[in-house]
Amino acid sequence: MNFDEYEKRYFSLYADFAKTVRFIFERAIATNNSLPALKSIQASAKSPDRLKARLKETGLLDSHAVEDARKDLAGIRLIFYTNTDVDRFLASRLIFENFEIDQQAIKIYHPTKENAGTRYQAIEYVLHLKEERTKLPEYATFKDFRCEIQIQTILNHAWSETSHDIVYKDSQLEGFCTRSMYAIIKRFNDIVDRYLMPAGYEFQRVQHEYERLQQGKNIFDRKAITSLINVVNNNERFDLLVSRKDYALPSDDDIAAIFSDLRDSLLECAKAAQTTPSELIETPFGKLEGTTSADVIRVIVKIFDFLRYVDIEDNFSAVCELFQTESNTDVRKKILDNVKRLSEYEFKAWQEFKLQIQLLLANILSEMEPTRGMELRSLLITV
Repeated sequence: MNFDEYEKRYFSLYADFAKTVRFIFERAIATNNSLPALKSIQASAKSPDRLKARLKETGLLDSHAVEDARKDLAGIRLIFYTNTDVDRFLASRLIFENFEIDQQAIKIYHPTKENAGTRYQAIEYVLHLKEERTKLPEYATFKDFRCEIQIQTILNHAWSETSHDIVYKDSQLEGFCTRSMYAIIKRFNDIVDRYLMPAGYEFQRVQHEYERLQQGKNIFDRKAITSLINVVNNNERFDLLVSRKDYALPSDDDIAAIFSDLRDSLLECAKAAQTTPSELIETPFGKLEGTTSADVIRVIVKIFDFLRYVDIEDNFSAVCELFQTESNTDVRKKILDNVKRLSEYEFKAWQEFKLQIQLLLANILSEMEPTRGMELRSLLITV
């Protein structure tokens, strides 16, 4: 097939093929209740104008085997809501069950040194219909047709569409406003780095916690507390702690019953975090900067702050231990702020405890060993 044949005859056939592939995906997904919902499925054939431009770029405009030169004459884009949805779809093996896949053409696009940090993010497959399907009369026409499948989240899709319309169509401005175009491209890249990749990961976390709540799991039961100790990296520690701080603490009416276990687990978690190096966060579309030990301990400090009146003596002892072992200046300041709130006269606390908090803290300080008092000098001054 040459370009003229594609333009006059095969363009419409490839458009029909793309619609057929979309139909197969829609039916397969609809009959599998375990698969995530799709935002949309886009289907199209490459327009003759765009194909002509691509063939010119590669010196293949006179080729008599355009279908071999281009694998994207038919294209499908599967658009999911979150990274988790993409992971679950890929794990289902639905693509392999319904189509023949060109294993050599599977690509995962994300910024790397090898591609000069290109921000386009997608997972791509090239497929054709299975032999048993092409034996059916309604599919026989598409026996040797190939279709490119792009899998993206809605965030990645929005960036791809916008950047394609602006950045990749700037050839009309060649030689004009070049510096301004470079600035625009940089802004597009910054959008991915600063907003879209972190936002995609945050959507993933929120979805995970919502599903835990749907399953009726008590996020702060004793089993969950123990899991804090068994985590092996700071990314997971941070996620577990944030979920418990944001969802469990505000709704637990009997946190005092597990405070002792929780306190010990939080301190063990802090110690483990301090000796664990930061690791990159893996997502389906690339890697994010990992969580540091300081990030983990900031959340632990916030939890103790939220629970400061549950068991005042144990709470104060815990934040003293954190302060003594932490070297990060910002984290130490957060601990001092915590102690200040514990020791100050707060109206609701005054109504319940009167001067008991201040008297208890004064008693703790009076009984503290001088050596430890010197190590905690700035904290004691805050009290």
